[in-house]
Amino acid sequence: MSIFIPRKSFLASGLLRGATDVHCHLLPGVDDGARNFTESLEALRRLYELGVERLYLTPHVMSDVHKNTRSYLLDAFEVFVSRFENFAYRKIPKLKLAAEYMLEPAFEKRCKEGLLTFADAHVLVETSYITPPVGLTSILERLLEKGYSPVLAHPERYRYMDGEEFFGLKNLGVKFQLNMLSLAGAYGKDVRVKSERMLRKDMYDFAGSDFHHLEAHEPFLEARALSKKMAAALKQLFENNKTLW
Repeated sequence: MSIFIPRKSFLASGLLRGATDVHCHLLPGVDDGARNFTESLEALRRLYELGVERLYLTPHVMSDVHKNTRSYLLDAFEVFVSRFENFAYRKIPKLKLAAEYMLEPAFEKRCKEGLLTFADAHVLVETSYITPPVGLTSILERLLEKGYSPVLAHPERYRYMDGEEFFGLKNLGVKFQLNMLSLAGAYGKDVRVKSERMLRKDMYDFAGSDFHHLEAHEPFLEARALSKKMAAALKQLFENNKTLW
């Protein structure tokens, strides 16, 4: 019998009260997340109501969204946050900018531009869900040599990665970020089971929402997918998130 018997939703568990979220796509109009300011504002206000106090905006940086250079995203972020000065009612989480980098050939160019990071050195990275990039280990080793601390987003979602690959990356010094809705089945049963197993084995360092759209996200926050032990493990990951702020 699994020790992770579903008992409480994310909301009922209280995990989001005072939370720092390190992964979301709510900088409007730059990727496949929030489409405009109004949509982003609605989501941010709702997250604040749910208890989220601090939030990293982490837009995708990859070949498919070539406009997302460091300078472009910094300008977009500045314009975005400046608009809140016109709102008397500003009950939203505190915001900072980082990015989610696809590990692909163009990533070397992004490194030369300068990376958008958590707490100066932690950089959120991802790969294709189906196949690893050529030289994945070498790419991560070079990041480490440059003084960065790579944080691999949602490793439970990579079909090609399991067991030995996970332990190899952890031994290298790569940190793992759980998508919390993986545990609620948002990405299917296989991902849910994998994330439970990894959480049980203390493979994760941080947790994030990977928030894109309110209508797709909130139903899973209500899902009864957490046992007491799972909630306790997640609470520690959210505590770890605070160290990135």
